[in-house]
Formats: sequence, structure tokens, C-alpha cells
Amino acid sequence: AGDYVLKELSQVIQSKLIRGDDYFARFGGEEFVIALSSTNMKFAEEIGERIRATIEKHEFQFENKKIPITISVGISELEPEMSTFDELFAKADTALYASKNSGRNRVTCL
Repeated sequence: AGDYVLKELSQVIQSKLIRGDDYFARFGGEEFVIALSSTNMKFAEEIGERIRATIEKHEFQFENKKIPITISVGISELEPEMSTFDELFAKADTALYASKNSGRNRVTCL
């Protein structure tokens, strides 16, 4: 069921929720990265919330059983003082864990 959910979630996000020039990839076991080009923090938060709400409402069914799925989202923005993408990912990861620690199924921007 886990593999089905990961594949279905990926398909929904790629086909319905991001633009063609955005970058979407699995980043670890249950984590994904979306790099939004030419996007400010406010618009990124709107996209994150749209993704969160769509996944929450999407009907995931595996072997005739509905599986309720929610996601936590962490958003960060590339800042001029950041010298590596690792710094950007670390900030996004901090935001992600803030979402998880404050009840899950949330979007957090840092």
C-alpha cells in the first residue's frame, strides 16, 4: 500500500498541481522536493496549501480500501546569503518538522 500511495501522490502532484518548469522529485523515503522557479514565498505558500488540500481530499484506494492521506509541507526560499542548496534544504526541512510537530497536515514557511 505504501508504494501505491507514493506513486499516486506523485502522479497527482505532477499532473495537476505544479507547472511544467518546476522540479519535482522524491527526496528520501516519504519526502519529496518541489523547486518552484521564479516564485515568491507568498505564492509558494499558496501552492503548498493547494497541494496539501488536494492530497487530503484525494481518494487513495488500495485493494478496495480507502486510505486517508495527509501531508505536511515545509517551504523555504533561496536567500542571497545562502551559499549552497544544502542550506536551502536544511531550512525547508526545519519548516517541514515545524509542520509535523504542530499537528501535521499543515504548511509552514520559514
